[in-house]
Parts: sequence; C-alpha cells; structure tokens
Amino acid sequence: MMPRIPYGPMLLALTIAACGEPAIQSDTATAQTSAVRSTAGNITCVVKKLADGDSFTCADGRKVRLLLMDAPELHQTPWGLMAKRQLESLAGPGTTLRLELDRNPTDRYGRTLAYAWADSVMINEWMVANGWAVVLSYENVRHLDRLQRAERAAQAGKKGFWQAWAFRCRPVDYRAHRCGDAPAPEKRKSRRARGAAGTS
Repeated sequence: MMPRIPYGPMLLALTIAACGEPAIQSDTATAQTSAVRSTAGNITCVVKKLADGDSFTCADGRKVRLLLMDAPELHQTPWGLMAKRQLESLAGPGTTLRLELDRNPTDRYGRTLAYAWADSVMINEWMVANGWAVVLSYENVRHLDRLQRAERAAQAGKKGFWQAWAFRCRPVDYRAHRCGDAPAPEKRKSRRARGAAGTS
C-alpha cells in the first residue's frame, strides 16, 4: 500500500516552482534545423482542447499525442491535472502549433504522433525540462537524446514534480497497474454471472 502523502505543502511548493522561469529557452537555430530536415512532415494545428498533459485535439479534429514524453494520467491526482495546466500554459485553446512528425506518424488509436513547436520552443522538451513529464520512447526517437538530457537536468534540479512527488509512479506503470495507487483492473465475470447476463 502506498503511504499517504501530505499534498498540501507539496502543492504549495510546486505552485511556487511553476511560477518561476522556464528551464529552457527558445532555440531558434534548432527549430530552423528541424524545419529543414522534416519540412514534408510538418503540420499546422490550432489547438481546440486538451485531453491531458500530453495530448490534445486540433480545430480540424486531428487528435495529437506528444512524442517521447509521458505526463501523469488525470486519475493520478493531483499530478495529472497539474500537468495538463502546465501544457495549457503553452498550448491552450486557440494556440497555433507546428507539428513535426517522426518515423511513425500515427499510433494504434489513430492519433498523430508529433513534436509540437510553439514558435521556436519544442513543447515536448519544455514539459520534460520543467519536470511535468518524463521521457517515454518507442520507435520515434529523433529527439530522444535531447529529451533525455532535459529529464536528467530536471531531476537534478528538482524541477516540477521532481521536487516532491518525484514520479514515484510513472504514468506507464500506472496504466499497467504496477503502482499501489493505480486503479485495480476490472475483475472478470464468473461463468454463472455471464450465463445470467446472456439470458436477460
């Protein structure tokens, strides 16, 4: 069983940390290099709404999952909602973003997999560098080294969630029910229950 955590002092500390200067600054040269390298894979997105701290929907209906990062799930209270608010600070509704694609452009849910740029700031990196998300990699790894450096710096500097919660339950583990605070998987119905349901 996970120990009960006193959220009050932690939330106050994290709120103060969130008001500070961002951990990374605009990198115009890197943005220009990336734009040249993947011009054919760039998409313009006007954000319509956010789903959580690492995904959103564009005005044209396109659903986007940010690459190489994983923010807490909304059910990981209060961390999930806090991560969503941080994403909203850079990519709130009405914001125009440039989506840079990688090797695999979509996931099994049909979402566009992308690095999202707000002017010359890569939002994926910003979220990790400020401690609101951790690195999660699969086949798309163009900026993996860059985001791994950002995570190490955030952890060393105790940025964002690294200051108190420290990602004791990473989102990928939460989804796999490997954490004490994760929701228990739904139990399968017994044969008797399934039979009764089939006759109703």
